[in-house]
Amino acid sequence: MIFNELANKVNKIRQSRTKDIRGNRTKNMIIGAGIGSAVGVAAGILFAPKSGSETRKVIADRAGKTVKNLKDNVAATKARIVASSTEKKSRSHKTGENSDETEKETLKK
Repeated sequence: MIFNELANKVNKIRQSRTKDIRGNRTKNMIIGAGIGSAVGVAAGILFAPKSGSETRKVIADRAGKTVKNLKDNVAATKARIVASSTEKKSRSHKTGENSDETEKETLKK
């Protein structure tokens, strides 16, 4: 009995350590991928065949387009949410009126 309990505790500790090691490996791999990506982007910009001013212009243009697309998407999403909420409000209001009328008729009977 004592040996079984001791063996179970040892297995739990081993599993816990294995889980911690796997978590650290995953975290380190994600950090490494992020750093590698940043270094790759920096190297690509530095060793690009275009001049610095041309590269900066391209980056600024793409950033501007991205911001414009983001603003458009946010505006479209806002419009859809407003339309949906207005429609739901209208439906619930109509449902409420119908149920009021039904209750009035039931009370009259």
